[in-house]
Amino acid sequence: MVDGDPAAAAGVSGDAGRGPAGGRAAAPVRLAEALLIAAVSPVVPGIAHLRAGRVRLGGALLGAQAAALTAAALAAGRYRELFLEVSARPSWLLALAASCVALAALWALLIAHSYAVLAPQGLAPLWRLAGGTTVSVLCLLVIVPPLSLAQYGYVQRHLIRTIFADGPVAPAAVQVAVRRGAARDAAGRPAAPRLNVLLIGSEPGEPQAPERVGGVTLASVDARSGATTMLSLPDGLRRVPVWSGTEPVPFPPGRPLADVYREGAAHPEVLAGGGGPVRDPGAELLKRTVAHMLGLDVPYYVKVDARGVRELAGTTSRAAPAKKGCPFWANLRETGPLAVLKRYQRLARVLINSVNTDVPRRLLPALAGLAAKIENAEITSLRPAAGGPSAARADHPALRALAAREPGGPVPAARPASGLPILIESCN
Repeated sequence: MVDGDPAAAAGVSGDAGRGPAGGRAAAPVRLAEALLIAAVSPVVPGIAHLRAGRVRLGGALLGAQAAALTAAALAAGRYRELFLEVSARPSWLLALAASCVALAALWALLIAHSYAVLAPQGLAPLWRLAGGTTVSVLCLLVIVPPLSLAQYGYVQRHLIRTIFADGPVAPAAVQVAVRRGAARDAAGRPAAPRLNVLLIGSEPGEPQAPERVGGVTLASVDARSGATTMLSLPDGLRRVPVWSGTEPVPFPPGRPLADVYREGAAHPEVLAGGGGPVRDPGAELLKRTVAHMLGLDVPYYVKVDARGVRELAGTTSRAAPAKKGCPFWANLRETGPLAVLKRYQRLARVLINSVNTDVPRRLLPALAGLAAKIENAEITSLRPAAGGPSAARADHPALRALAAREPGGPVPAARPASGLPILIESCN
């Protein structure tokens, strides 16, 4: 006992359980105690070592656990911000996945070592087999949560690296006419900072024309409140002023807005700068054209395959019907997080196969905070009313007046100041 033997430090009962004097009858009880303590060791690390008399190692493990819990408590106040920040940075996601794998290994090692320092001596072969099997099962169970989190992190990293452009791959500058009114709201006050994104719906076509545009919507987001207005442009809008980025592009006045995409895809050289580097010349030409037509800065586009939207809606929500004119993500905001996690791999696969955008990866952390505001903000859909002016004669100035309104601001339902009858629907 003088040399600090762990068994001696455990006390008389420990000697009785381990030595021949205690008999074999007490061995199953000591085995059950060792397995129970090993099972809780990931939650209370060091308890087995303290029980075995290894005070320094047990204290160090408990101290490390206390430090980790303190850090988690400090981060809990802004866990949502941290979650969005981590989920938008591929390097952080890789570090998260590696940390989770390391944590899984440490937990399994801790269970095995905790059992080893407490396992009674002189066990019968059957009891030794039972103890080893139980410890193996405990190790397998404890590594499932961190490895699952590591898998989510890896899938999210692959999603970001696949969909979003690498580095500062910014599209060519969109030249829009300078309009003093565009920088102010209807009351003449300075307008709120806003982000405009062009949402393009695509439908599969024939082999000769693999894609066709099925809808064009301008999403305007108030950067301060997250309030969002979705302005759906008429499908058959004619007399489109196609814009290369620096000059007009010849385009027959009888062709609809949707054909601008095909024009850019077939002739990328019409883009200012020769069409490079852009990921989708058709979407780029359509984005520049809408920006020029509405007199707004539209820096980014998001093109979504309609089949992917339908599959995505079926993957995450099978109950609430989608509202016409509202984006799919607005219809899915009430989907529970557990439902999303259960189908996350399928969800990621659908997004990778269905979404194309020129939003640079480096902007994702900043956009993640804006996305959190949008989740709880008002989303309003504006679309031309049936029976209104024909799409072929739709008034461009009327659309421009609607687009210039502050996101989330009131729009008269009957006949707005723009003179264009529209339907207004809340997506909340």
